[in-house]
Amino acid sequence: MYREVISNEKLVFVNSFSDEEGNTIRAPFSPTWPLEILNILTFEEQDGKTAFAMWGGPINAAEEEQSTYDAMSDNIKLGLAGTFDQLADYLAKV
Repeated sequence: MYREVISNEKLVFVNSFSDEEGNTIRAPFSPTWPLEILNILTFEEQDGKTAFAMWGGPINAAEEEQSTYDAMSDNIKLGLAGTFDQLADYLAKV
């Protein structure tokens, strides 16, 4: 669900797992994974290039859900780094 879109500047959205009807459900890999994650992406021109920053975290999370998220934070960072490495490789080819 998108919460804020400012063209060329900012994107704010909530993501979650869902079933075929679009209902929010628990993550298939953890019964204590937060139901909703807020993501904030910002874009800024710096020296003719686009600087990108991303923040995120659980919203409306119970203490156990927050703990699960915190315990997985290093894995989240590694996964995102790998994804952005793949994007950089792709962009270098097009």
